[in-house]
Amino acid sequence: MNRKDFVKTTGLALTSMAVMPSMTSGNTKADPKVKVAMIGVGLRGQNHLDLLLRRNDVDVVAICDIDDQMLASSKKMITTSGKKMPQVYTGDPYAWKKMLDAKGIDAVVIATPWEWHKEMIIGSIESSIKYVGSEVCIGLTLEDHWDVVHAAEKNNAHVMMLENVCYRCDVMAVLNMVRQNVFGELIHLQGGYQHDLREVKFNNGSRGGKNGVEFGEKAFSEAKWRTAHSVHRNGDLYPTHGVGPIAHYININRGNRFTNLSSFSTKSRGLHNYIVANGGESHPNAKVKFK
Repeated sequence: MNRKDFVKTTGLALTSMAVMPSMTSGNTKADPKVKVAMIGVGLRGQNHLDLLLRRNDVDVVAICDIDDQMLASSKKMITTSGKKMPQVYTGDPYAWKKMLDAKGIDAVVIATPWEWHKEMIIGSIESSIKYVGSEVCIGLTLEDHWDVVHAAEKNNAHVMMLENVCYRCDVMAVLNMVRQNVFGELIHLQGGYQHDLREVKFNNGSRGGKNGVEFGEKAFSEAKWRTAHSVHRNGDLYPTHGVGPIAHYININRGNRFTNLSSFSTKSRGLHNYIVANGGESHPNAKVKFK
């Protein structure tokens, strides 16, 4: 494969619904487009929505969220795209269940807080939806992940964790080189993920707010829910950003497998220090004990 063809190929893989060509095979000629419903259209969900709206072989038929501001932003995106406005589900945390009862949904994309993923994936499968894409991670525990595997196998459904790092152009370029044996036999690999999340986990309650130290109900977007995980858990909460690409390079779950895994974390100090530096020692959140 030459460089020009490779760039074209990997560019297509950047869309979260790269599996769609296989999904269209069961549709009728009169209605060949894939009907996609979205649970969660916050900032992350809107990234997926943008990609889906660009496709001519997709109709976004339903969106669900409990945040009026995010729904308004999503509706504006849809209107600007010239696509038909989908059915909107909102009003309570379980509005997504009403959405799944609707007929004619081929696939579901889930971009909600982590603690909802397992329930929403299995709910989609049990609603006879055969294609489900979920943001990382699939669940909070090992048992959650096995529950999803068993549900998918029982119902012959396809579940894909939308691990975006695996589909970056540079990552896929290296994968192509590995498969062409450019490096020979791989015997040691190192991967990692560096992302300063302090302005994701804290803000002043508005979009683009800098140096805020609020989280929970007073905060905006991910800081409403994500930061609480750092109060209760300390660990690598979505390790596939770092290990996913190199797992592909050595064919993990494609003939090779991990035999053991170890995880280590330092003491939690950075989040507390950030609050003190930007909100002062007297700020209520300075008293929060992070794991």
